[in-house]
Amino acid sequence: MLRHMRDRVRRSERHQQLHHHFGEKLDFPLWAPGGAAAMAVILAVGVANQRDAITSPDRATLFVALVALPWVLDITLYLITGRGVPIPLFVVAVLGGGLGLGLKPVELDWAPFFLVLLAAEMAARLPPARGVLVMLASMAVMVGGEVFGPYEGSFIWVVGICLGWAGGFGLQMNLRLLLEMKESQATLVEKAATEERQRVAREIHDVIAHTLSVTMLHLTGARLALERGDRNDAIAALRDAERMGRESLGDIRRTVGVLGSDGSGTDAPMPTAAELPDLVAGFQAAGLDVDLTVRGDPEGLPPALGLSVYRIAQESLANVAKHAPESRSEVRLAVDPNCVHLVVSDHDGRPVSVPSENGGLGLRGMRERAVALGGSLDARPHGEGWLVEATLPRPDAPRRHRC
Repeated sequence: MLRHMRDRVRRSERHQQLHHHFGEKLDFPLWAPGGAAAMAVILAVGVANQRDAITSPDRATLFVALVALPWVLDITLYLITGRGVPIPLFVVAVLGGGLGLGLKPVELDWAPFFLVLLAAEMAARLPPARGVLVMLASMAVMVGGEVFGPYEGSFIWVVGICLGWAGGFGLQMNLRLLLEMKESQATLVEKAATEERQRVAREIHDVIAHTLSVTMLHLTGARLALERGDRNDAIAALRDAERMGRESLGDIRRTVGVLGSDGSGTDAPMPTAAELPDLVAGFQAAGLDVDLTVRGDPEGLPPALGLSVYRIAQESLANVAKHAPESRSEVRLAVDPNCVHLVVSDHDGRPVSVPSENGGLGLRGMRERAVALGGSLDARPHGEGWLVEATLPRPDAPRRHRC
């Protein structure tokens, strides 16, 4: 899913770069300038035909060519070289040609349509202030043709120029909104990818920390058994250590495999709170003195909540095995209709220092899991030992009744 979203963003970026010239940073569709050029050509043929400038070329022919040529050259040069006609030259040519045609108007003259088209395209391509200047210049050409020349009825074309500018400005606003949406989408993709990497890092950290802690307990038991000359106990401890190592490799493959899952649903399920007895049994088999108390039904918890409960308990017991393997530990899980409460504590052990939030993924990862579910986690020294207390709301509980 993330890979598909990244590909869409990359295609959008390439499309945006392709049409950079036609809309600054806007993702300006190529059909817009291409359509404008086609309209300019059709309009030029009509205007020239009105003035008999096709069969009998004269100065009107030059003005028609001058006013239509910028659109044709602009898109042609861009498609060939990537750079079109400079906008100031574009505007001056169209205004000059329009003024020349306006000095010799004909009945039902179509020539002012060039100025409407100019106002619309520049409103779409230029910043608003510059687009307004082009619109005012186009209006000035029409009004000047009536005040100082033979043209009549410029008011209707002034209104048409305003409407053309409004249409182009509306297109620009839509393109800007589209660009902002794509930028937001790209930001969300990066955020989702970062969160996914952090989630996988937490999962791998918890799996490895748990496996190494239990494996070290088994190896310590094997060493002590060999020192006592008890070969059978040593072999049993080594087999348990080997089994934990293989299970850890499977868990890591399963966790990393989620990144490339094709959505077929064939991935093995992640552990849940219902598997806490197996987790505690594994530590007990490795020699850790730990008791489990469960109140309520953990099997009914949502997968994300159940996984977080399991991982927090796993990391807490791994810390006990690492820092105070000879202590007596206790895991208490209370599943209420609105809230899940987990406490992992050890007693009669050596007091340990508070771990740094920035020093690793253990305590920070547990707290991030709790916060991500809307809960909280408290880890602190407790007598001659350590206590981890997590309070997690159930997502299916009414908001006003959550813990």
